[in-house]
This record gives sequence, structure tokens and C-alpha cells, in this order.
Amino acid sequence: MALLRAVAVALLALCLLGQSPRAEAPRLADTFWGEFARMAVAADHPDASAAGAEILARGGNAADAAAATMLALGVANPASSGLGGGGFALYYRASDGSLTFLDFRERAPAAARPDMYDEVAAPMEGPANAASQLGGLATGVPGEPAGIAELVRRFGSLPLAQIAAPAVRLAERGVVVTPALAHLSRVFGPQMRRDPLMRTWFGGEEALAVGTRLRQPQLARTLRALGSRGADAIYRGRIARAIVRANREAGGVLTLADLRDYRVVERAPLRGHHFGFEWVTAPPPSAGGFTLLQSLAVLERIDERWRPTADGPPSAAFLHALAESWKGPFLDRERYFGDPDHVALPLEAMMAPQRLQARADAFHPALAMPPEDYDRPLGPSAAVLQSDNAGTSHLCVVDAEGNVAAVTTTVNLPFGARYTAAGIVMNDEMDDFARAVGEANAFGLVGGAPNLPGPGKRPVSTMSPTLVLHEGAPLLCLGASGGSRIVTATEQVALYHLLFGMSAAQAVQAPRIHHQGHPNELRTEEVQPLDAERLGALTARGHIHEPIHNVANVQLVRIHAGQGRRLVAVSDPRKGGRPAGR
Repeated sequence: MALLRAVAVALLALCLLGQSPRAEAPRLADTFWGEFARMAVAADHPDASAAGAEILARGGNAADAAAATMLALGVANPASSGLGGGGFALYYRASDGSLTFLDFRERAPAAARPDMYDEVAAPMEGPANAASQLGGLATGVPGEPAGIAELVRRFGSLPLAQIAAPAVRLAERGVVVTPALAHLSRVFGPQMRRDPLMRTWFGGEEALAVGTRLRQPQLARTLRALGSRGADAIYRGRIARAIVRANREAGGVLTLADLRDYRVVERAPLRGHHFGFEWVTAPPPSAGGFTLLQSLAVLERIDERWRPTADGPPSAAFLHALAESWKGPFLDRERYFGDPDHVALPLEAMMAPQRLQARADAFHPALAMPPEDYDRPLGPSAAVLQSDNAGTSHLCVVDAEGNVAAVTTTVNLPFGARYTAAGIVMNDEMDDFARAVGEANAFGLVGGAPNLPGPGKRPVSTMSPTLVLHEGAPLLCLGASGGSRIVTATEQVALYHLLFGMSAAQAVQAPRIHHQGHPNELRTEEVQPLDAERLGALTARGHIHEPIHNVANVQLVRIHAGQGRRLVAVSDPRKGGRPAGR
């Protein structure tokens, strides 16, 4: 009887934890990729992947796990994302095959104006120190708390308090400082020390020490409040007052009304059929999805010039075609893109077949053409209606039911605006607006009139959470972090896998290139260099080569459906992530 009672107690404990007694515990991959049978999470930090996998093992679905992973990422890597930022979520619901895109991008405060950065001095010295990048004027109304709550409300199955529990635990016990986090803390340390909370992270040292634990008890209290009261805990009451107070002390213009009035917006995702697959991706205010689909359309029209093969790495001819295919859509971004709730976006005209063909006709297989050779102005139809009005993380989740979540979330530059409120690192997303027409932001992207700041506007983004479907079913879930390089990295990884026969892990690990029209430079990675033969063939075509540390960081889950279902989850080794699942 004693043995039976012990077994019964053990079973009851497992049930209270929300786990079946037969459930296998989630497993963290041994390296940057792993293969799982039922469910998988690919995030750019091992603790965040583990948090999402824990929620899946406790009976949650992909929406619950994505929310838990987002919250854990904000704790594990406060340089990249968190409750003080915002992003986009693309969700596939297996029960009805529906696709939902949630925009929880930050919004400009009501006091924002197109000329708000004219003649404003830099708040302090150091890197990324313009008024749109550092301090209170850099901060938009955060959207992540509302985005998490909305994702769970629509699709989740667990209470928010249970979903937040892994992040609360991580904040209380502390996260081990990674080399990447330590490096960023050294670069931005002098600015971070101006903030009373972030100053305590350093303990008198110049940088966070690799291998030490960063504990964040104040953030843990805020996470608990979110779990118990939902998004209202952030947008109303004590925490809202703390956010406004910290923002005003840092020179900002946020108000309690700005926070109270924030809303998540559902938008129709962009979709296109290319190379035998359906691509579903981010709509405006992201320009990333448009860039992806237009690049694919141009590549299809010139594919006889580069010929995909499945028996070798992508050729220099393909990399040249890829770089050229990006120049036109990045020019469109400069001229036309803004918040679709405030700006007339002529997407149909921009994607017209004759316009795509004109860009394909401008391509030369042996020459790098000036970006302006791909310019195809649309005329007055693109007028602004209401012009007055690598810190980033991406994650993928696939659950046992076949639901899929692709989420990209950010505080913009490392450690956002480099100040905190209620334990939250606040974003500097206002730098994604155009500070002035023709002026470049921190990623070299030139701003146009449609993307000038204005009350309640959402800045243009490159974030590109993407699903690739085959015969109506998800095949790939992927996306990236890395500013303007997000979409080019996402596209490359998908094409390397789908067209060139690379495994999912090989596609993520392979060297990448980037071109964004302006500046007219072909960028390659120092962390994963392109071989001399292909690089030489590209420079011989006239590409101006500019090496950078790395192009972007991609997370991916490859879904092998049907009998013998397999999920191959990959977290980009460039950022040190590891996937988890079972």
C-alpha cells in the first residue's frame, strides 16, 4: 500500500506540473542543430530554446512556447530583445490551415514630429549616440507585452503565469553571460553605466565577465506581474508610471496615454509562389517580406543565367544574381515604405509583372550594375497620405499538433536606448524612422518621406518571419536578426536548402553575402568567409567588396511531415544558440 501511495503521489505531482507521466523531458541539442520527433524550438540562446521546450512538454502549444521563448530571450540576452521592444509574429494553425500575422511593432509617441531630431545634440559620447539611438527620444511605445498577450489569447492553451514562469526563474537564478553579451557590454558599457540598474550589472568591471551569472530580480517582478495581470500590468499602473518616468528622465516624450492606447494590429501576410513553393512572409510596416518576394521573382526570370544545382555550393553566378536582385527592392524601400496605416503603399504596382521583368532585363550576368539601373519609379501614385502622422532575436516553434510560430522581436540596437524601467531594457526603435529625408540610420538604410516620425506611426522594419509551404503544408519556418541584413540572410538560407541540396544545418552555417543598394557595397562575412575563388569572381564583375563581422543570425526549423515525421531545428552558430525539443 505504501508503494501504491507513493506512485499515486508521484502521478499527482506530474499532473499538477501539466505533464503526462509518460512524457519525455525536452532535450537541448548538443550542438547548434538537432533532430526531434514531435516538437522543436530554435532560438538564438540555449536557455530561451529550453524555456519554450519546457512549455511544450507541459502541454502548451506553439503559441504558448513562442511567448515563453520571447520572455526568456529578454532575460537571457537583454542586448537583443525584451518587454521594452516589439516585433512580428507569423502563426500557422494546423487545425484549419490558417495563417495569421500579428504586428506588435513599437509606435512613435503622440508627441513625435517629422523634425523632432533636427538640431538635437547627441545625448552622450560613444557608439550609436544620435538622439534617435540613445536616450529617451529614441524610444517608441513598446509592443512586445501586448504582442505576447495577444498571441496567447488567440492561440494559446496555458495561463500566462505558467508561460512566464521559466523566464521568471531565469531572471531570479541568473543567466550565464555569453561571450557575445560580454563583448557588447564592453562596447556600450560607458553608456550603460549611466543607467542606475545596468550599472549594477558590471560590479565595478569594464564589462560583464563571461561565465558569471547576471541576475535580474527587478525584471523577475515585472515578469510576474505580466503573468498575473497580463499586458495591463505593463501599460497601466505602477510599471507604466515607471516607464514614463524613466523615459522623461532620459529626455523622452512618452506619456501614460501612449502606453494605454497601444494596440496589436493583425495584418494580411504577403504571399508568393516561387520555385515550386509558397512563401508567406511579413507585410508592411516591414519591407523585408516585399524584398524577399521581389528578389525571388527577379531570380526566377533570370534563372537560366545562374542555374541552380544540387551537387555543389551556390556558384559565384548565383551570388551575383542574388546581390543584383536586392538592389531594386531596397530602392523601393527608400522611396515608398512607411507605416501602412499612414502611408499609401503601392504594393500591387511595385510587384507588377512588367516592372519585375524590367528589373530582370537590367541584370547583366557579368557586370555589377549601379543600383539606379534597377530603379523603376512609379510616379505620383506612391504619394504620402499622412506624412505628418543588432539587437534583435528570431525564434521558430513547431508543436506536436503541427502548429508553427515564426517570431522576430527586437529592442533595435544593442541594449536598445541604453536605459531601463522596472527592470526592462527600453528600445531605441525610433532610429528605424528616417531622421531626415535622405539620411541613413545605424544600418546604412536611407530614409524617405513616408518613413518620417509622426504621432502613432510604426517605423519601417526589415524583420521577416517567414514560412515556406509545399502543397499547403509548412516545410520551413525561419527568420533572422541583423538589421537590414535580416531578409537577405533569410532568403539565402532558404534557397541554399531548397535549391542547392544543402541540409538545414549546412544552409544556416554557409557563408552569406549582403547588398542593400545604398551603400553600393557587396558585404561578406569575416566570421564565415566566402572562399577566394567565388569572391574573386564577384569582384571581377565589378562588385565593391566590404567585409563585415557577420551578415545576420538565422533560426530555422525544417519540417519533414508524414510517416516518420522529423523536425530539424537549427540555431545559428554565429550567435551561440542551441535548439531544444523532443
